[in-house]
Amino acid sequence: MASLNKVLLQTPATFLIARRFRGKINIQKPKKPHFEKQLLIDITQPTYGPPKSSLPQYAFCNNDKPTFTKKEIDNPFERILARECLEWFNTSKMVVFLHLNSINMEDKTPIFAALKKNDMHLRTYGKKIMSMATTGTRYEVVNQLFTSHQNVIFGQPQNANKMFKILKKAPQLVVMAGIIEDRMMSKNELVEFSNLPNLEVARSQLCSVLQSAGSCLVSQLNQNQQMLVSHLEKHIEILSAPEKNKEDS
Repeated sequence: MASLNKVLLQTPATFLIARRFRGKINIQKPKKPHFEKQLLIDITQPTYGPPKSSLPQYAFCNNDKPTFTKKEIDNPFERILARECLEWFNTSKMVVFLHLNSINMEDKTPIFAALKKNDMHLRTYGKKIMSMATTGTRYEVVNQLFTSHQNVIFGQPQNANKMFKILKKAPQLVVMAGIIEDRMMSKNELVEFSNLPNLEVARSQLCSVLQSAGSCLVSQLNQNQQMLVSHLEKHIEILSAPEKNKEDS
């Protein structure tokens, strides 16, 4: 047996032996932890302030809280977009601001294509880019219309009627206001402007009005002369009537 133990490897005896705890654990009155665990519990114990119901009313005022100013980062791409936006304002005689409701690209793409076909351009700009583009210019008042990303239509005034016909197909795009020939207009004024005839028709109407006024003035000036001539002719006829009767007799 001794020789067998020398040939075979012997397993070392363990110092710790796991045994099942046969007693019941008291959940309501647990055993106190040891010192290190109790120290960790005390350190990580959260601290709460007094309840809000016990605080006075002035404690809820936020004026005493320090305000932190957010540092703005200079973005070159935003400056490029702002320069492009200002160029659209300077080259377009009609600028219409739209409020965009929920719409998918399948419904918006045909509207974009129809406006492009009629020489109108639909652009989307944010409040920051619009502020960078219009601050210090004559268009600075339009910043009040921007709260977030808004759609803007750039074009020419003669296409206003076509624009309203195209926007009828997309009720999600709501017209708020516009600029026509450097004049700010509301939606009702834009609708009234779109119903006006074009420049050639307006010129022809003006010419007809001026021509009718001139002809009316000429007829009024010649009316007294014509009446005088007609009265003289009748007077001559009356004077020459007795002489003709004597000759006939």
